[in-house]
Amino acid sequence: MQQNRFYILLFAVVLMASCNKDFLNKVPLDQQTEATSFKTYENFKTYTWGLYDLFDGYGQGPILNTATFLFEEANSDNLCYNASLNSNQWAYQLVTIPSSGGDWDFSFIRRVNIMLDNIDQSAMSQAEKDHWKSVGYVFRSARYMQLLSKFSDVPWLEHVVKDNDKDILYASRTPRDVVAQNILDNLLWAETNINPKGDGANTVNVNVVRMLISRFGLFEGTWRKYHGLGNAELYLRASVTASAKLASDFPTLLSDYDQIFNSEDLAGKAGIILYRSYAAGQNVHGIQRYLRSSEWYFDLTKDAVESYLCRDGKPVSTSDVYDGDHSMHDEFRHRDRRLYLTVLPPYRVYTTTDATGNVVTSQNTTFWKHTGIDADREYMDTMTAISSPGYKRLPYLQAVGNVLRAAPHFRKFNEGQGFVVSQLGYYFYKFYNPTTDASGFVNTTDAPIFRIEEALLNYAEASYELGQFDQAIADQTINKLRRRVKMPDMVIADIDGAFDLNRDTDIQPVLWEIRRERRVELMGEGFRFNDLRRWKKGNYLNKQQTGLWVDNTKYGNALTIAGGGTEGYVIYNTMPLGWLDYYYLYPLPADQLVLNSSLVQNTGWK
Repeated sequence: MQQNRFYILLFAVVLMASCNKDFLNKVPLDQQTEATSFKTYENFKTYTWGLYDLFDGYGQGPILNTATFLFEEANSDNLCYNASLNSNQWAYQLVTIPSSGGDWDFSFIRRVNIMLDNIDQSAMSQAEKDHWKSVGYVFRSARYMQLLSKFSDVPWLEHVVKDNDKDILYASRTPRDVVAQNILDNLLWAETNINPKGDGANTVNVNVVRMLISRFGLFEGTWRKYHGLGNAELYLRASVTASAKLASDFPTLLSDYDQIFNSEDLAGKAGIILYRSYAAGQNVHGIQRYLRSSEWYFDLTKDAVESYLCRDGKPVSTSDVYDGDHSMHDEFRHRDRRLYLTVLPPYRVYTTTDATGNVVTSQNTTFWKHTGIDADREYMDTMTAISSPGYKRLPYLQAVGNVLRAAPHFRKFNEGQGFVVSQLGYYFYKFYNPTTDASGFVNTTDAPIFRIEEALLNYAEASYELGQFDQAIADQTINKLRRRVKMPDMVIADIDGAFDLNRDTDIQPVLWEIRRERRVELMGEGFRFNDLRRWKKGNYLNKQQTGLWVDNTKYGNALTIAGGGTEGYVIYNTMPLGWLDYYYLYPLPADQLVLNSSLVQNTGWK
């Protein structure tokens, strides 16, 4: 009897389920699902906060694990990451096909598509739906820009891919032409339909959309021109149009170049379009901790240092005020002040003991005083004159609260102080702010994500590529940047083949100067490697990077000199093997080629 009752009960349950077709599709009342999470404006606003992590800034926690832009820059001819010999994997032909990963990752695209696929069913007004679709397009386009740059053809995923979407999961890659056009179309749609002011201060708004159009249009347009793909003008025109709008809407620059990178709060600062905010107890980074320790391995190359103009507006090869490079003092004299705010200038002070040998300390900060030698304090006075109060002043403050005795300060000859050491002598310290806590990963200086200066540089370069660059555009763009740092204007009529004797002769003189300005203004911010890739100038890595010219006897003959001998340019790395032509595109990971036989590896990778 008990068994019969069981089967009768089971039959009744099945019968009830069959009468209610939605029985197995009921939404759990105690859980959030897509159906219940994407209803209101606030639902979508809350969801998108997590998408802002795409814009990394200075990272969170230990900087060397998160701030990937520094390593991107060290792949170029601007920075050397001197933690180990031959660390530039592209110059030394160390890049291999990854077994997995390699940034072939579409999880972020899926996250955005989840939001986009739920907009039409929401309870929002049409204007609100259009706004959030625009925001979704912005984030999806920003990620696709990264993927397109690295891999060219990539799968375009318009909607969330489900487990049974075999035709999508095992499809071949979408051609670059389609992906690029989709990115541009999505951004142009977003420009028209987004709430111009976004969702409050420091959120995705119409200016962020235009920055992405400005950046993408220049990248894709020049990539197509120099890699022979065609249709470059479409993207260059889009860049010019968006950049011109931004230049009009942001007529003022932040007066101090250094404050862009070392402000505790970028809110409301001139020319800042989007930034990553850091605050104690909420989210912090560790860039100051590394910059003021022995664990910072980033140096500028001599090639990068020589890209800075002299105070007469001419390059080192033709300037009348360049004093040569056989001492760091001479090399830095009469130069663009952005150099002083990017590379630690030379100086020397007395520390630990005074001139008579007496130990003098105060409040855990080692005593220091001038040596009495004019050259030792020359750039201390320079930094006092050009740097805002509380920002870059010399002597350099180390993490432990003591001042650095001298710069340059070589890792192989550290004069008894183990902090703030360099291999090449050009210590990269653009993000140094001595007023912040450097004892750990607790730094709260804000990080610029998009700033107007990039848009002005994009405007100048894209205009030149379209044959539209003239003195009026130079004044609206490059000369605004130069005037802020008290440099002479670019005068197009003065720039000819003899203007810079070190110019790459494949590049027209005016375009060379436009690219120089871009290099200097954005130094160390993660742009240069991708610039070389889009210009098809990977061969710039085919040289041994050098540092300061030194008399090695003054450093106990501890440094390595190019060509040997006791005087010459410091080197650390060996001669590179050289750039390979197929390096312009990254390799697809091996596991993806196994999982999907429709995928084909990028040309040259074996």
